[in-house]
Amino acid sequence: MLEVRDLAVSFGRIRALNGVNFSVDGPEIVTLIGANGAGKSTTLRAIAGVAKPSRGSVVLDGEDVAGRPPAQVVSAGITLVPQGRQLFGSMSVRENIELGAFVHAKKSDVSADIDKWVDFFPEIAEHLSSRAASLSGGQQQIVALIRGLMARPRLLMLDEPSIGVAPIVVRRIGEELTRLSREAGVPIVLVEQNIAFAFDIADRVVILAQGRDVHTGPPDPLRDPNVLARYFFGDVAVTRQPAAPYVERSTPQ
Repeated sequence: MLEVRDLAVSFGRIRALNGVNFSVDGPEIVTLIGANGAGKSTTLRAIAGVAKPSRGSVVLDGEDVAGRPPAQVVSAGITLVPQGRQLFGSMSVRENIELGAFVHAKKSDVSADIDKWVDFFPEIAEHLSSRAASLSGGQQQIVALIRGLMARPRLLMLDEPSIGVAPIVVRRIGEELTRLSREAGVPIVLVEQNIAFAFDIADRVVILAQGRDVHTGPPDPLRDPNVLARYFFGDVAVTRQPAAPYVERSTPQ
């Protein structure tokens, strides 16, 4: 479904990613974890077209979208729900949700999709006319999620959806993401710093270190702190493969 191969991103002389590889196979939840600066959010941004890859491929259902502008990536079927929700607080919930449907041409399609996802997340129904800023953090996260779904994605990506919400709400968000994957059949790629939350909802976990993937597998074996520490603090991250030499590329004029 999604194949990310040898994905690399540089910001000037800084290599943020240096060969990330993982896949998503159908309606599952794949969680990216790693220490700060490991390249988790940059991976999502590169897939979404916000950060331009210096090499590698992002293949969605046989179509390579690597390096395309964000709007074209969304049209191809990949949507990113950014960290911090980024709602327009002075606008209504409905208006915020409608912004996610810019790829649709028909107003009737937008209304039908709003009805569909409000039925799926019924607690939002009574708040459609409310200002987005008046909602709780958890409710705002659900609104941001619905906004992402309005693009009708074949793959939904979320950057740290647990950030800034209470633990009990984190649990609720996890339940909703699991339900979204299982019942609505939406494949999900998730970046998380909350390891317990990431393991609870993941079908597979990808560990990043120094801009590379160093482990991919089910979450349960990683619940052993000693095993997890090996990837975060041991030698695995630096011995998987040597870093490729940096080659500065000239920018076309």
